[in-house]
Amino acid sequence: MRLRTALLSLASAVTLVLSVSASAHAGADGAFDYGFVQAGGHHAGTLEDPALNECVNVPELGSSTDSGTYADAPHNVTDAYADVYEGRDCEGTRTTLAPDAPGAPDTLHFRSVLFRPAG
Repeated sequence: MRLRTALLSLASAVTLVLSVSASAHAGADGAFDYGFVQAGGHHAGTLEDPALNECVNVPELGSSTDSGTYADAPHNVTDAYADVYEGRDCEGTRTTLAPDAPGAPDTLHFRSVLFRPAG
């Protein structure tokens, strides 16, 4: 009888660990579209099914901190809130875009974004 109780406890613990672990690494479903200027032209970028609760620097901007280098015109078509930040590493002024929101104005400039679960 003790073996059965010990196995049940172990199975419950493993199930709990796996469920917490999976939800902590969950991602937003959908795409986050934006524009950026590079090589003399305006281009489009996309983050597909981005991770939740992790700051993402816009990949196409590299490590530039040049004040004239930024992404713009974000369009959040994920099922999560998207907090866009004017600075790298989610620093500076934050603007929140609702899940599945219409495109933000082209004048909204940002360098990083963090996705938060909706609800």
